[in-house]
Amino acid sequence: MLRELFVNAAILICGLYIGSQLFRHSIVPQSPRWPRIYYGCFLGLIGSVLIHFHANIGELPIDFSIVLVLLASIYCGWSGSITAAVVTGSTIATIGQFTSHVSFNAVIPLVTAVIGCLLAQWNVHRFVQWSAMVLIAFILQSLAVVLQTDNYENLWTSLPLYGLSLASVAFAADTFVRYDNSRRILATENTYLTQHDLLTGLLNFQTFQSRLQQLLANNRNLLFVLIDCDDVKSLNTEQGFHTVDGTLRNVANLLRVCFPDALIMGRYGSDEFAVVIPKSEGITEVLHEALEQQIPKQADIQLSFGYAVYPDEEKDPIAFVTLVQRRLLESKRRLWLQREAHWLHSERLKAVGELAAAMAHEIRNPLTTVKGFLQVSRKSNYNIASYYDIIMHEIKRMSELTAEFLQFSKPVVHSPKLIPLQDCVLAGIQLTESDITSHGHHLHIVAEEEPLYAWLDKDKMVQVLLNVIRNGIEAMDESGALTIAVARRGEYGIIEIADTGRGIPENHLDRLFQPFFSTKSKGTGLGLSICQRIVSEHGGYISVRSKVGVGTSFTIRLPLAPAEEQFLT
Repeated sequence: MLRELFVNAAILICGLYIGSQLFRHSIVPQSPRWPRIYYGCFLGLIGSVLIHFHANIGELPIDFSIVLVLLASIYCGWSGSITAAVVTGSTIATIGQFTSHVSFNAVIPLVTAVIGCLLAQWNVHRFVQWSAMVLIAFILQSLAVVLQTDNYENLWTSLPLYGLSLASVAFAADTFVRYDNSRRILATENTYLTQHDLLTGLLNFQTFQSRLQQLLANNRNLLFVLIDCDDVKSLNTEQGFHTVDGTLRNVANLLRVCFPDALIMGRYGSDEFAVVIPKSEGITEVLHEALEQQIPKQADIQLSFGYAVYPDEEKDPIAFVTLVQRRLLESKRRLWLQREAHWLHSERLKAVGELAAAMAHEIRNPLTTVKGFLQVSRKSNYNIASYYDIIMHEIKRMSELTAEFLQFSKPVVHSPKLIPLQDCVLAGIQLTESDITSHGHHLHIVAEEEPLYAWLDKDKMVQVLLNVIRNGIEAMDESGALTIAVARRGEYGIIEIADTGRGIPENHLDRLFQPFFSTKSKGTGLGLSICQRIVSEHGGYISVRSKVGVGTSFTIRLPLAPAEEQFLT
């Protein structure tokens, strides 16, 4: 008897192990009905095998098939347990060697299944549930033996041994199935964590790429969309990462709602999403409506996106993905240009407002002076002939100010020609050399012997040099030195004008090129602004370095003409 029961237990455990390999997902009462029925049927088949390797108590067969019915009651619910009981009972009924006791024994699995399912709903400790189930199964089996046998020899020693074996095998089987389910749940969770993005719940980049390649390999007609959330970095800086995380989760949820038929959906980057949708009529209209209207409105974030249809637009998988990425970049570039144009427009309006305010302030001062003299003359019949010079000076100042303002504001028409930088510098020196010497200053010139050709409007560039040189002359109170250097630095020609004057305070350097800002009492504040504009429109830039008590140095960098163009001169 012990040998047969041991074989029964070994077959049962082996069967449960085979089941753990066949059924990849854990089976619980909350699982779908058909997987529970399949698993119950499998347990019933194992019970059928156990029936063939039974032990006898008196003339009745005893085995552990009832344990499998109890397992089905716990893990498969009513549908699975009844299935297991029917399979086991059918096997008992079809084995002819059980003779007159077949009908009673065949009913025991069904009765055990019903009682087991009722006990499974009992809200007590798991050990109490199993103890009650095993006890009832043992009572049913023992009752069958007592009522259906006339041979009571060794009955009272065999039944307790069977009961102990039944309890041991039942608890061992339950432990095996419980831990196997836990292992499957952990494996499922681990698979989910390795394949999905933790923040949004969508597929991560690696898994999305792998599944996309599988879809493309199957030559499915599909539409691949890449979506980028704009200004996430600035949003992160302004409102913190918690706000950004909430926005990304919101976008992911809205994508699920807008594209319920998506084949795959993933997080493609830190602020990018990817969706693959089956190709259908009108899908592009739905796509534009969702990504241009619905999601941006509800998530309060601007989206850029690019998409392509496979295999209509590109048949090579690698080239197809590259095409979608390129279209996304084009979309982001268009959005960036729109924002840049809007920003420039705002900056222009701001600059116009500042210029208008500054212009009004600059004109109001001389107007106030002239108005004062006229009011005195009219009220007191006062002769203001002695103040004509002052009045004319103020009127002249307004005229110069408006002339420079017009020059600053009107579009500049260039007539560039290929000329050496040295020619512009020489023209500037010729126009200011007498002024330099009359103030008692010394002029030093350091210039490259090789001509440095550039496309320049000579008159405009000479205007820049005259302005900077005269600023240097006025900055030197006593006899000083003015140094003008011309040199090449890579692809740029450099003109540097340095004086040994008073210098400019550091807090004024950042405002030096702003309109109407001047460190001179009689300056209009537009000269250097005009110079910066002229140099910028030549493709170069002007910078300044200064130290109070030491002097100031202006550096003008201008792009030189390519070597092949210089041969045209």
